[in-house]
Amino acid sequence: MNLSPSRRGAIAVALSLLSALPLAHAQSAAAKWPQQAVRFIVPFPAGSAPDVLVRQVGAKLGDKWGQAVIVDNKPGGSGVIGMNSILSASADGYTFGFVQGSAISVAPSIIKGVNYDFNRDFVPVTLAAVAPFMLAVPANSPYKTLADFLAAARTKPQGLEVADNGRGTAPHLASALLGLQSGTQFLEVHYTGGAQAMQGTLGGQTQMMVETYNVVAGNVQGGRMRILASMGDRVEAGLEPFPLASKTVPGAVAHGWFAVIAKKGVDPLVLARLNKDMNEALLLPDVVAKSRELGTYPRPGTPEQLARYIADDRKVWQDVLDKLNIKPE
Repeated sequence: MNLSPSRRGAIAVALSLLSALPLAHAQSAAAKWPQQAVRFIVPFPAGSAPDVLVRQVGAKLGDKWGQAVIVDNKPGGSGVIGMNSILSASADGYTFGFVQGSAISVAPSIIKGVNYDFNRDFVPVTLAAVAPFMLAVPANSPYKTLADFLAAARTKPQGLEVADNGRGTAPHLASALLGLQSGTQFLEVHYTGGAQAMQGTLGGQTQMMVETYNVVAGNVQGGRMRILASMGDRVEAGLEPFPLASKTVPGAVAHGWFAVIAKKGVDPLVLARLNKDMNEALLLPDVVAKSRELGTYPRPGTPEQLARYIADDRKVWQDVLDKLNIKPE
């Protein structure tokens, strides 16, 4: 069949329009998202700092979207239970994770049977907030600076006692990183939680503890503890009185951190909308103020920035795990 040039041109235009229909439909569906309740799986107990933060942000998002935002707490297993719950959910754009960094960067390397791989199974949406680890001593401690503490530790055969909330936990690894970067040995004392580590330090069984500011703030403000240094990568608003550990020990930087992630397969246009709306909510003045009360500091950004942050974080902690010879158990 011989078609005229005009007829061939009309057919080409028609085919082009037909091929664009699926994309247009997808864009239209994403533009209308969300059309039902959105769920955030949170691997923390209700009332914890990240739980309070995501609930406040969720309220802002719910107002913006005109849909309910549900916080589904799945604590336990160092975040693994929550990660598995996200993995088992549908990739329909209505279930996301608000998870701790250690569940991504550390748990797969120290817990046997972890069956998820972040790069294979999940996609980054945005870094939400960071919580720098603080180096806290009793108020009557003879050590006035981090340099004082390290110098004293080097005079002891096993170093000074440092409390954390369990072997392989983020505070333990932060303490280990400080020791490795400063060339100082510590006698690590592993408690079953932050409250127990606090009592051990206040009671004199340990000389220093490593925890985020929200855990030690009450005793610091009450005059029972002092902070020698913050392991943050910068001075956060409200933490100006505390010097950065990295000024004394280069490379002594460690945060707890929280991120929004999704199961792989969620519509990229939905992820872009969530990234935009989540980042805007995280920077609202009342959210920032509440976040600071909780000892967390908003750090919104792009998915690409979160991907790089995760890669760097995994490299740092895998190096520490290798040097400590911590294996999955």
